[in-house]
Amino acid sequence: MTLAYISVPDAYGVVESGVFRSKVLDVHNLPFLLHLQLKTILYLSNQSPPKAVTDFLDTNKIKLIHLGVGVWKSETSWKPISEDLIKDALEIVLDVTNHPILVMCSGDIHTTGTVVGCLRRLQQWSLTPILEEYRRYAKSKAQYANEQFMELFDEDLVTLPEHLPEWFIDQRRMMEEEEAEFAEQMRREQASELGAQLQGVMFTQGETTNEAQAIAETEKPKVVLTTSADTPGYRKYYYSSSSPLTTEPRAYKRKIIGKV
Repeated sequence: MTLAYISVPDAYGVVESGVFRSKVLDVHNLPFLLHLQLKTILYLSNQSPPKAVTDFLDTNKIKLIHLGVGVWKSETSWKPISEDLIKDALEIVLDVTNHPILVMCSGDIHTTGTVVGCLRRLQQWSLTPILEEYRRYAKSKAQYANEQFMELFDEDLVTLPEHLPEWFIDQRRMMEEEEAEFAEQMRREQASELGAQLQGVMFTQGETTNEAQAIAETEKPKVVLTTSADTPGYRKYYYSSSSPLTTEPRAYKRKIIGKV
């Protein structure tokens, strides 16, 4: 019994369920395609694929979409690739009727990495893991222009197809739930802060009123009611509020000079 020789394409990887990536195929990679049970191959390079590959695809009824012809070069000097190419590629990849699909390009262009990076943007990935994934496949040939393109790519250019894959729908749903939960949390925190501010204002106003009342009480003239028992002896016997100074009644011996 002879085992079939299977060679995995260079830079092969699984992007998502039903979506694969690789460099341009070689004749030795063709048996591996049967294992993937592909329905579509999206070819992003402006060069034509080898005839052996196209014949193999025709024989196994695998649709070839050669998207790199005509729209590969960008009109803007710094952009390494056309936005129209990325837009069309993403709309094809996100159409589940094309799955399973293999996205490939020649190894020196890294167009596949740019398409996958822009797909991650649509999946709401942060820039750090996007660039890490791109560099993992590009290795020493990573290009800063491609990374900048992924960072500045306008997601609104992409029109989502009618039939989206389940993994994309689930990710969008989870993202919307997280955003709704975050918005609700922010609303509660703002309501709590507003309540605390209102309570602080009321407390400050009440405290001010109490302080004003305390100051008013302090400034009032104090009236001390005293009884006879509380009056000092010197005032009781020597002073009168309604008459001149008086003294306690005493008996004196009169000294009479002269005849008594």
